[in-house]
Amino acid sequence: MIEYFTALVISYGLRDQPVEAVVWFENQRECQHVMQADLADPLYNYLMELYGRGIMMRCEVSEEVSRELLRPRLRPKGLDDG
Repeated sequence: MIEYFTALVISYGLRDQPVEAVVWFENQRECQHVMQADLADPLYNYLMELYGRGIMMRCEVSEEVSRELLRPRLRPKGLDDG
């Protein structure tokens, strides 16, 4: 299975300017775990108290491969099967 680097992105506004805080993971599964386990919630909640409800947290998959699909090597020609 091919996996892609994935960013946990927290977006909010600071003095009417868009701001994004980014934490990178090797795959989407790790990023989703952080969100589902509420590990980023203290920071998210703190920023929401400071800057209002215009805050959003999401996992964003990149196009950069972090782990290639492993394929078995071809059998060299001329080798016996038995």
